[in-house]
Parts: sequence; structure tokens; C-alpha cells
Amino acid sequence: MSGTIAVAPDKRWSAAGWLFDWTVEALADDLDDDAAAADLREIVEDNLGWLGLDDLSPAARAEVLRRIKTDLVDRADRELPPTVPNRSEALDLLRDLSRLAENTA
Repeated sequence: MSGTIAVAPDKRWSAAGWLFDWTVEALADDLDDDAAAADLREIVEDNLGWLGLDDLSPAARAEVLRRIKTDLVDRADRELPPTVPNRSEALDLLRDLSRLAENTA
């Protein structure tokens, strides 16, 4: 199974389920908006496979975009064990997500 993050209506990022879940959980961590963080965790717990950033409040959306742009790839590089199959490809996919977010307000 896979999951998709709609960064914007015309910008979507898809990845294997485990990477989607890791990404959404990482974005939920330390999110200032507790309700938004709970919603993100529910996406993973219920195995929904879809996160639309436009469904978040403007403040939560801005924070998630900022974290995708600035923190996510470095965090994955620190946290994903070297034994993860296709680790370098997973990091490349996260870089793709970061690039999508770069051009999104």
C-alpha cells in the first residue's frame, strides 16, 4: 500500500506506505497545533494513506510546509537506520517532497 500527501491541489507526493506513515508521524511530532497533530496521527492509525495539507488550518499548514522544507530530510537521514531497504531512494523521495513544498505558499 502507498500513501499520498497533497502539498497543493496540483502537487502530490506518493510513497510506500511505511515511508508515508513515517513522514506523517514525523510531521505530527512537535506540531504546535495539538488538534492537527492528532489528526495526522489518526491518518496513520486508520491507515488512510492520504494527507491533504489544505485540510489543515492555515497556521498548521504553514508549519507543516516549513518543516517539510527545512527539517524533514535531515531528520530522516538521522533516524532511518542504515539497514532500511532502499534507504537512499527513500531519502531521495523525501527530497522530492521538500522540493514540492519549496514552491508552495
